[in-house]
Amino acid sequence: MTKEKILVVDDEEDMAKALKVRLKANGYNVVFASDSVQAFTIANKENPDLILLDILIPGGGGFVVAERLKQSAATHCIPIIFLTGIPGGEERAYKLGASGYIMKPYQPEELMETIHNALETSRRRSGETVRETTGVAS
Repeated sequence: MTKEKILVVDDEEDMAKALKVRLKANGYNVVFASDSVQAFTIANKENPDLILLDILIPGGGGFVVAERLKQSAATHCIPIIFLTGIPGGEERAYKLGASGYIMKPYQPEELMETIHNALETSRRRSGETVRETTGVAS
């Protein structure tokens, strides 16, 4: 089975490195972006299974990235989990279709559980879409 790919979008190098170690230890492939432009470009090029997105990143910020990704046919189905030090953005994040909102510093177990749940939900939705398109009954 292919490892699922997670795009980490964070301009804090230490945070990104720590996430990479944790995600790889849990069997995920990891790609990075450090600003809004890179995030959108890499999401389109790499087609990740999930995106961990900080709010305060250069080039427009995480909310702008989420809006653009959700508006694009190529990326609108990718689950996004906001991983941020900014309190009070939960309502906006969920209105944008976020699969989670985790505050830094985060609890590793909470992060991994949120990732697992978001990927499971995404797989179920993908299966439903395939059945709908092919006309196969569930």
